[in-house]
Amino acid sequence: MKKIQLIISTIFLSMSFFGYSQIMTNLNSSDPNITNLSFGLYPDNTIVKGTITSTSGVTNTSPELLINSILSENSLAWINLNNNTQVTELDADATQDLNKKNALDKNLNYFQLAQVINFTFKNENYKYIKYSFHNSKSTKKPYGFILMVSKNNKWLRVNEFNDTNSELMNYTLTFFKFNYQKLDAILSKNNLGNSLMTNIINATHKASGFSIISLSQQLDVWNYNTSSAENAYFSEALDWE
Repeated sequence: MKKIQLIISTIFLSMSFFGYSQIMTNLNSSDPNITNLSFGLYPDNTIVKGTITSTSGVTNTSPELLINSILSENSLAWINLNNNTQVTELDADATQDLNKKNALDKNLNYFQLAQVINFTFKNENYKYIKYSFHNSKSTKKPYGFILMVSKNNKWLRVNEFNDTNSELMNYTLTFFKFNYQKLDAILSKNNLGNSLMTNIINATHKASGFSIISLSQQLDVWNYNTSSAENAYFSEALDWE
């Protein structure tokens, strides 16, 4: 599998806080490589803006501070402070996007956090965070995500997917493709009075726990049929330009 650099997917993140509290719900996992699964939604109007002015202010001791640093980064050296996998150089597109991000007014361009999912994968602790980007130059609010891993009491951006962690990539993209509120309902076993929701809850929740693998398999059944009822009901309106 070709390596996928995930620098740009998180490059517009912005943040201005030291911590947020979410009501997290624990969930047993039936997947062999997943433990310590929990999930929650951020409070409404949780907006975040970048505030760090130099690398001396980078600590990454919380997920929120990592995202703050991602928004604030303005050089390859700073990017690598945030990355789990070091990058030797930025290509022309990445450099252009970095320059565009740094030119934004941080008070007018920010992220609103939506959802967080915690899990341990092969003995490493991860957080998946979904957000929407508020851009002063557009009425659209596209969704994106960041996956981060805890290393040595710091959080680092998972910036590369390859053959060694393709299973992790599959989990992450499965989360992302679902409308975050519908995904929260699936995890909570709340069918919302809808038969499509009942079907997917029954397929993913077993006596041994919840299966992300089964969720991914359900997604594969209807994901490529854009006219299916499931696609219309479960998919996130990404609202990209």
